[in-house]
Formats: sequence, structure tokens, C-alpha cells
Amino acid sequence: MPINESNNQVLPISLRMIARRAGVSLGTVSNVLNHPELVSPAKREVVLKVLKEANIAEASIKATRPKTTPKSLGIMIPTLSNPFYVDLSNGFQEAASLAGYGAVICSMDENREMQGFYASLLLEQKIEGVLVSPIEQWDKYLYKFAARGIPVVLHGPKQSNLDMCSISGNHFHGGELGVQHLYDLGHRSIVWVTLEDRFPQIIEREAGVVAAAERLGITLRMICVSKINAAQGEATVERILKLDSEPTAIFCANDYTAVGVICGLSARGIKTPEEMSVLGYDGISSLSNAILPLSTISQPVEQLGRDFAKILLEEIESSATHEHKNLLFEPELIARATTSHPRLYAV
Repeated sequence: MPINESNNQVLPISLRMIARRAGVSLGTVSNVLNHPELVSPAKREVVLKVLKEANIAEASIKATRPKTTPKSLGIMIPTLSNPFYVDLSNGFQEAASLAGYGAVICSMDENREMQGFYASLLLEQKIEGVLVSPIEQWDKYLYKFAARGIPVVLHGPKQSNLDMCSISGNHFHGGELGVQHLYDLGHRSIVWVTLEDRFPQIIEREAGVVAAAERLGITLRMICVSKINAAQGEATVERILKLDSEPTAIFCANDYTAVGVICGLSARGIKTPEEMSVLGYDGISSLSNAILPLSTISQPVEQLGRDFAKILLEEIESSATHEHKNLLFEPELIARATTSHPRLYAV
């Protein structure tokens, strides 16, 4: 945490505030402090300038750092460009900090090749435990942590072969909830916007979407994007409008993509929800206060991050008596301003 050189007292400023002032991600600030070689010189200079202004320049941190190695936890997430993972990391970091642990945040930029790299990096840091949000259904690098006896808690469905803690949403039910909501509004033609290389959570969401559509007799078309973000969502609109028959609703695999879809529709003069309903998935907190609040399948994101840290710390501090937990939480439909009855639907 930030240290005041003159009296060695903790300053009332967080890494999150440093990131906000510097205009960079939380992961970038973490890398500047822990692995500056991974950060471009321009970004590194900006972050260091903010650190100096906050009286916590890297030199002063090193000068006051205790000789013993501080305890730290790792967190491997697909990306920090998605606000969902920012909220998740914030909750995790908050709980870890309260217990006296630092957090090393590794954003893989949805790149499978980066998973092994960051796993090795965290092993070199001698972390006490790690939260992993896998990109693939099964990630071989998890064996590296198991071989070293490093506790792991998984974000997503429990993986086979290795016994470890996990927390997952009931994503199958979440997919069903979304389709049922649109059906109840009168929609009978829906597009599901998803990822080409699906994460485990998205695979389950999609299974729920397909099952509900078949059960309800809804026409379902699927469009895949290379990354689930706003830019990809916006670009997807052109493909949706070229379909042989126009849908009345779009269900996106995450909120960030849904925001891009809404922007793409607006740019083409198509109003949401009057002419096209749009539903997201995740429940990103900042989108509840947007000019057009997003309808979504919500998860308690920051609380989820705190729960991950809590379970991981329990295993670290009571390894001899620890029993692995596989927790499942239920998502919630939050209907806001971006979904409504289709234009030709008679209420």
C-alpha cells in the first residue's frame, strides 16, 4: 500500500485511485510496480508521475519495503478492457488487502498463449494463492500451481482431474432467463451474439439460450465475434441487419457487447428498444445509471470478487483442515430500459 516517507504511515490513497488519475487500468499500475518491463515506456512514465505526485514514488516504496517478502495473491483474468473483470478484480483486491495480502493482477487480453506466461510469472512471484478465470474449458497450466501446492480457486464451472475450489453462476439458467424474458415481451425472432472461442461460462449461457429457444419455439440465429467488447458489438449490427429476416431482439453474451450493439443501432437510426430490444449479461454496475439503463442478466460482481478472495484465504490459512468448495450462485433478470414489446406485438 502507499507509504509516506516521513513517518511510514499508510496514505489514504489506493491503486484504483492511481489508475484513475493516470487514465490506465488497474493491471497496468500493478505491472508498473511489480513488472515495469511489461509496460510501454509512455504508460510507465505517466503512472510514475502520478505515483510521485501522491508521494509514493517507486524509490520511496523500495526504501520503506520490509526485508521480508510481502504476502500476495494472484488473479488471472481474460481481460481488463471489460468492466466486469475490473469490478471483479476490485472486489478481490479489497478483500485481499483487508487480510494483509497484495494482489498481482494478470490480464490475458483473451489470448490463450498468455495463460502459460502469466502462470509462470506468478510462480516466480511466489504467490500464496491464485484466482483463475479460465479462457479455455480446461487449462493445463493449472497443474503448475497444483504441483507447487499453491491453492487455486476457479471462476466458472468446476474443472475435472484437479480438486480445487470454484465459484460459478448458474449460467445455463441465466441463458434461459434471458430468452424467457424476451419471449414474455412478445419476441419470437432473436439473435444471440457470442464469442467465437467461448469461455466456459459462455458455453453454459449459450446452452441455456438454445434450450429455451427450442422449448419456446423461438427463431434463434447466432452471430460470433472475435472478442466480446463494445467495438465488436457495434460492428456486429451490420451483420445482423443483413440477415434474411430481421430479428426483434438481440441477446448479447455480456453487457459490454450489448452497449456496442446499442451504439451501432443508434448510428443507423434504429431506436432501442422501440425498434430493437437489446439484452446484456453480467450486471455491470456502471450501466445501471446510464442514459439508457441496460436490461441484463445480473451477477453480484464485486461481491463475487470478495467471495473468491475469502475462499482462497480460508484454504491458505487452514490448509490441513480445508475442504474444497464448489459454490453456485443464481443470476437475476433485471429488466430496464433496453427491452420492451416488439413494434407489431399487440399487448
